[in-house]
Amino acid sequence: MENMFYKTYPIDANTWRIEDIFGDYMYLIKGQSQAALIDTGMGFRGLDDVVRSLTDKPVIVLNTHGHVDHVGANGAFENVYIHPADEALLRQHGGSAYRQECLPEFMEEIGARIPASVIEDLVHVSQPETLSYLSDGQIIDLGGRCLEVISVPGHTRGSVCFLDAANRMLFSGDMLCTMGIMLNFDCSTTVSAFLDSMEKLKAHVSCCVDAVYGGHHVAPITIDYIDKYMECGHRLLKSSAGAVAEQGVFGQFWRYFYEDISLTYTEATLK
Repeated sequence: MENMFYKTYPIDANTWRIEDIFGDYMYLIKGQSQAALIDTGMGFRGLDDVVRSLTDKPVIVLNTHGHVDHVGANGAFENVYIHPADEALLRQHGGSAYRQECLPEFMEEIGARIPASVIEDLVHVSQPETLSYLSDGQIIDLGGRCLEVISVPGHTRGSVCFLDAANRMLFSGDMLCTMGIMLNFDCSTTVSAFLDSMEKLKAHVSCCVDAVYGGHHVAPITIDYIDKYMECGHRLLKSSAGAVAEQGVFGQFWRYFYEDISLTYTEATLK
């Protein structure tokens, strides 16, 4: 099923990428007893209907992190998981006050033309009253298919990836993707801490992953993007010469380029 806000793309018989009209990627992973929805996008209506058209299994939501474009439709589902380090962020970015402030600016920045009634829906999304928590190394058993939680602080302090080792897939949220990884938020770690997470991720998944499915841009990508980001980060810490100043919804920051990727940062995170 598709509606005006979502398109679905099958990855295999039990895995789908769901994309909203802002280019936010969600992934539905089906096991024998339940299914997991990784992230819920910006919060357009009808995501639960799209999911139900793909599976009749009970569905849990696994958030890779707490940003506004990954937790928007959480309230359409009963069982929602987040790393505890991002709970406050999720509550803020799922709240009407924050969304009222940032969404109009965000849509202007990306050139989106959205009817006022849809914007109102996006501002006043519902969020679950209670959350369940993810921990590093946790195994989520979907019935014949397991996801391992890997804690990777960087983009946010509570960012996680989900490893499906049996199918050689990694679902990385915004911690591994093309174009760039953003470390310029108040909730981001330092570049050094990000590099620690990349080292950890490489050691854990380099032997058991063929395809990486991120939260935006090109998907899938190969695991060698970990090495690219590590090289980019090390070069940046040696010298930020060549970095470009940018201004966005979240204030001013700098972007450092390496090959086809980049890292963004602020004075507070450049260490």
